[in-house]
Amino acid sequence: MLSRGFDGIGMAPQTMRLRARLLEFLKFRVLAAQEAFFSDLQTDDGSAPDPARFRRWLAPLWPEALVLGDEELLATLETARRLYVN
Repeated sequence: MLSRGFDGIGMAPQTMRLRARLLEFLKFRVLAAQEAFFSDLQTDDGSAPDPARFRRWLAPLWPEALVLGDEELLATLETARRLYVN
């Protein structure tokens, strides 16, 4: 797994690039589906995104992102929600 710094401070350049590319990959999917995009990625109780579900979704579509840690994946997913949901 790559660096654990998910706020951008002290994050390895490789991790920052990968997160930026993942964010770009998510952009139009989130713009098109809005909150509906996130519904299948929630825990069973719907209280939070589930990193395991996000990984299963990503695996066939963009497996390169799977080297990111759960915190980085979830932080990127939250950034996509913040930036691209109306």
